[in-house]
Amino acid sequence: GKSDTHMANTDSTSDVQNGSSVDRVAAKLVSLITAREINPGEQLRQEDLAERLDVSRVPIREALHALSNLGLLSHERHRGFFVAKRTRSELLQIARLLELLETELITHIEWPDEAALDELNALNAEMDKIASEADWVALIDLNRAFHFRIFALSSQTLVYREVERLWQLAAPYIIFDLSRPEEREQTVAEHAALIEALREKDQDRLLDVLNHHRAKTGLPVRGGAGER
Repeated sequence: GKSDTHMANTDSTSDVQNGSSVDRVAAKLVSLITAREINPGEQLRQEDLAERLDVSRVPIREALHALSNLGLLSHERHRGFFVAKRTRSELLQIARLLELLETELITHIEWPDEAALDELNALNAEMDKIASEADWVALIDLNRAFHFRIFALSSQTLVYREVERLWQLAAPYIIFDLSRPEEREQTVAEHAALIEALREKDQDRLLDVLNHHRAKTGLPVRGGAGER
């Protein structure tokens, strides 16, 4: 699917220009948040951001909605947008639930055919192209799409929906991990290992790589990585 931050999908020249402007604004906001120049819990005011980034309020507004859809921001009616914030206790709970529920999905997986493996390889190749670029915000959506292509191989549809919700809550911390170029490169390498485990139909290896992969996100881990 298209990135939630990518709005340039019509034939209109003004829409295309606006779309690329939204992408640039979203990328800049992600950069400011991951660099902690804008902190968790801080309110994002459209007029201030428009002045700071020297753009109109239209792409600011659309970028804020797009990043809210990705889970990086929270939107409160009549109050506006805030950088999402979680307590350490909440993050520990999210991490533990993801560990349990993602494991549940993987243990009920239907092994992918060659077409599905090709799709995963294509997503990871796209991530690899973006990983070393300064404007890497599209990688956020690609990373999510990659993981949920794998999770969708499971028959556990209710568990899948709950994992979707938890990823939304964890998004700022997953994104913070992706903000470092070396971690983006490592993510691509670990995705390749996940694809190979799927190809070999090796469930133990798949779980081991996934647990290691999850442990390097910005989520705290109780009792160490790889525990399940």
